[in-house]
Amino acid sequence: MPNLHTEDLARAYPEAICAWLPFGRTGFERVAGDLDLGRYGPTSSGALAIEATVLYAFVLGLAAADDAFDLSGSDVDADACRDDALAAFRYCLQTHASSPTGQLDDVPWGGSGMSPKMADQLALAAEVMHGLLSDEDRARLASLIEYEADANILLPWHLEAVDHGYYRRRPPVPAARHGTSYPESNAWRANILGRALLADPDHDHAGQWRESMLLHLANSLSVPADAEDGTIWSGRPMRVWHVGANLHPSFAMEHHGFFHPGYVNRTLLSLFSAWHAWRDAGEEPPHLLLRHVPEVWAVQRRLLLWDGRLAFPAGQDYPRYLWGQLYLLPVLTFMRRQFGCEIAAQCEARAAALLLREQECADDGSFCARRLEAWRREIESPEDVPARSPAPSVYYRSQVDAPFYAGLAWWWGRREGAAGTCPDDGGEPLAEPACGLVLHRGERRFASWSWRACGAGAQGLIIPRDGDHIAEWEGNLLSRFHMRDGGAQSRVLDHTEHTFPGGFATVGRLAAGDDRIMHHVAFIALPDGQTCVHLSRAWTLEEIDLLLHEGLCLNVANDLFNGNRRVFHSEGGPREIEGVGAERHEVHLSSPWVNVDDLLGMAALDGREHFTVAVNGTRQACGHSLCYDRIVHPYDARPRVLQPGSALEDSAVALIADVDAATTARWPAWHVGPARTDTGLRAFTVRGMNDRWYLVAANSAPQAADTMMPLTMEASDFEVLVGDPEQFVLVGLGAMILLPPGGILVTALAGSDYPVPA
Repeated sequence: MPNLHTEDLARAYPEAICAWLPFGRTGFERVAGDLDLGRYGPTSSGALAIEATVLYAFVLGLAAADDAFDLSGSDVDADACRDDALAAFRYCLQTHASSPTGQLDDVPWGGSGMSPKMADQLALAAEVMHGLLSDEDRARLASLIEYEADANILLPWHLEAVDHGYYRRRPPVPAARHGTSYPESNAWRANILGRALLADPDHDHAGQWRESMLLHLANSLSVPADAEDGTIWSGRPMRVWHVGANLHPSFAMEHHGFFHPGYVNRTLLSLFSAWHAWRDAGEEPPHLLLRHVPEVWAVQRRLLLWDGRLAFPAGQDYPRYLWGQLYLLPVLTFMRRQFGCEIAAQCEARAAALLLREQECADDGSFCARRLEAWRREIESPEDVPARSPAPSVYYRSQVDAPFYAGLAWWWGRREGAAGTCPDDGGEPLAEPACGLVLHRGERRFASWSWRACGAGAQGLIIPRDGDHIAEWEGNLLSRFHMRDGGAQSRVLDHTEHTFPGGFATVGRLAAGDDRIMHHVAFIALPDGQTCVHLSRAWTLEEIDLLLHEGLCLNVANDLFNGNRRVFHSEGGPREIEGVGAERHEVHLSSPWVNVDDLLGMAALDGREHFTVAVNGTRQACGHSLCYDRIVHPYDARPRVLQPGSALEDSAVALIADVDAATTARWPAWHVGPARTDTGLRAFTVRGMNDRWYLVAANSAPQAADTMMPLTMEASDFEVLVGDPEQFVLVGLGAMILLPPGGILVTALAGSDYPVPA
């Protein structure tokens, strides 16, 4: 991966964009033979065709107008960039509902839920194209912005539903419905209302624009506490401005029904764009504009991984390494420049290097076309294919997203002005019970669990330092039960989350297989900063015809970001496995431990000395965007009929981040102590990588359970991290453990004085 530093970005961004231009122009076509208008992507993309065209205008305008973009060695010269930029810009004006010469019937737009976002992007394009635009272009843009502002004047008694699930004339913020919140739409509406105010402060509607702008700002990054907040903002108490909460009390954001950091970035982009617009106009931005940004960033920066990738603990409903990941670039720039965030500065250079690495793997200057080739073939196939998520239109937007957000990061990177400061989150874990989320990001391990995951019910993550490329979120760490009559999905019944310094524990139940299987899962991130314990037990509630059982299901991405090769170490030695292009098969490893690329280790705690690597060889993640294999424990491909009450799974695995194969090989002998497995209650002692022993116990039974646990290490100075003190009672050379139904116990025991094998 290219080794970039912050000071390299001023050069790296323009170079990457210039290299993309010849490929980028292949997606641009003139409309109806009119050389003055052009569109990026097909009309079937709908509104996304407008957005892609706006972004294309920005990128080509930047290349045409700024000397930092050296086109001397390119097949595309400045004149071609200028002509394309103007054709794209004018196409967006001509297709808008405000067009004074009649709306071009190609992809009409305007006055909808998403149109303020595209209007803001068109205003950004006008910033970089300033010297290229005619007076007529500027006048038509002003009319477009005025139209969009008028479309978002609030009429509280009038509710009008429009496309994309938004409401135009009232903040679409239903109180106490965080999962369907619209923070990003409120932010881009406030943005365009502010731009209209700046352009014409004496307009007849200026007072209404301002009122609507402030109300949308107050309800962008809003939290439940705002409903009782008497702090005066813009002349009124916050509780008066407040309509509904878009964020949970912890400032975690859900969207599309799950925790979604991609939409955090999208919301921040609109707010940051508005901040620059106000500053560029010589005006002080509204105080509400960046309200709660530091608190939201304190959550978001916990998700920044070591190579610049953004973690998605609850999964992602868009192709990998695109969309929300690309939105991140200019957000990092703003937080670096305007908030002085050192973490953002470090991460921006790494995220940019990640982008350039993929471009270097292509031979045409594109950023992701090679990786998404199978998706393109599917979209362009003349045969009918089943409806897929995301929509095919996302493919065309994805081709221009990378140069746009890299260009915007470069553009904002030249701006000055302080907007605020970043609080120190102290590296403590974050829990948000309302969306079933718990996570911790330490120096050597990122660990998380979500009980409201995209498409999977629940999922967990453990990512080692410098192992960002291992992660693939979908259904990670959740066992799968494949039955003859379908029903592989799971739904969450209940869950609890607990945090302690340096880690967390969570436990919950899922109904799998159309409610015919009860599945109990506990996931514990120990405070040693490296080790996690995964406990899973499942049993049948009805008769089932089981075809395949895959336990654990640890996803291991195996694609271009790791050189399309993984080395799986076990007692049988190293085994190299190809990513894209490999034959689909299973690799059975008779070993109590496995290590991936000297980065991530795992060891069986349940006595099953066997792991299976399910090799796929195709890019099966959303949008054919990423190839990944799965480590399975246990694995059982025997078709069989199981009666009600049959034990289906009872597994326990330790996962250790940032360890090599040699350390993993020693781990079972050095780090596994006494264990007890009774009906429903399982207890294990595990020695952390900090040389302290921990006891972990979980009760999956529907009734209280107890067991006597022998202890061979010093425990007199124990500390109960999760659970009640009376649930762990020292008795002689052991401890009595008492747990309620669904209970979990985590206790820190002794230090390093326990004898270990040589």
